[in-house]
Amino acid sequence: KYRNSQGENLNKTMDGIYPIIAGAVTESQRDRILSHLKSDDEMFSPVGISAVDKTASYYITNGYWNGNVWLSHQWFVWKTMLDLGETDFAFRIAETALKSWKREVEYSYYTFEMFNITSGRGGWFHNFGGLSTPVNIWTNAYYKPKTLSTGLDTMVMSSNFNTDATEFNCELKYYGNNEKYSVIVVMTDKKDGYNVTVDGDKADVKIRDKGIVEITLSGSQKNPVIKVF
Repeated sequence: KYRNSQGENLNKTMDGIYPIIAGAVTESQRDRILSHLKSDDEMFSPVGISAVDKTASYYITNGYWNGNVWLSHQWFVWKTMLDLGETDFAFRIAETALKSWKREVEYSYYTFEMFNITSGRGGWFHNFGGLSTPVNIWTNAYYKPKTLSTGLDTMVMSSNFNTDATEFNCELKYYGNNEKYSVIVVMTDKKDGYNVTVDGDKADVKIRDKGIVEITLSGSQKNPVIKVF
């Protein structure tokens, strides 16, 4: 039903990867979709995630949805990577998007709908909120102190930073079923770094950059209390 007469999958697209965002995948399906998303030969490009897999016969570089980069969809993928504890790929998505946006806006001062996957230039409507909003979210998520970011499956029950963003605590509620999930906390850069506890125990933490604290939790931790100090 979803293949052409040559047997090619007709859904090698952003639509085709959405089951991972919905959480409607088995472990093997999740891993296959992740491999497509991360591959430079398939969906990932120097501009961002393509709307269509670059190996598809229906991928073209001068279409609308046939092979361009839309940041609004990548926001959903980014949030899902936090749901899966895939913090390195989440950062790659955000960093690539921010660089692409910066390059275009510095050149044209426009916020187009999408980016051309080969030239990196923006295209179609020139004043598009669906492009600039994810950019603001990613900028805050990694570079604005007093920002907490979670995946789609995590609800923030309470969250508190002190005045100078050198201490933080929160209580979360996790509704997902993944083996692990992650949150990002942006603190003020501090020379001696930060300690992190989850429910009083030392946490699995990655310091992405100055003040960017990525905390990965077990999927069994449904109501974690996090402290950063």
